[in-house]
Amino acid sequence: MKINQFLKSDADSAKRKIESAEELSIMLSEALRDGDYEEAISLAGSIKVLTEDISRLANKGRLHQTVLNMAARGIHLSVVSRCSQ
Repeated sequence: MKINQFLKSDADSAKRKIESAEELSIMLSEALRDGDYEEAISLAGSIKVLTEDISRLANKGRLHQTVLNMAARGIHLSVVSRCSQ
């Protein structure tokens, strides 16, 4: 995944999360090779959480880019919040 897919404010966080997921995947491979399946399960869970966070950050960047593209075509969007009851 390329860092330019993220908002500038999220790029550092995304980079750290990607590096962490890569390190954990190496550790996961080692745990599987050693037959330490409980550790492998724990590492896989951590990788899943990190990749979900990375995906959310990437989606946020894509949404922002889509809004910019729409604004360039003259379509202006605004945020509407619901009233809580």
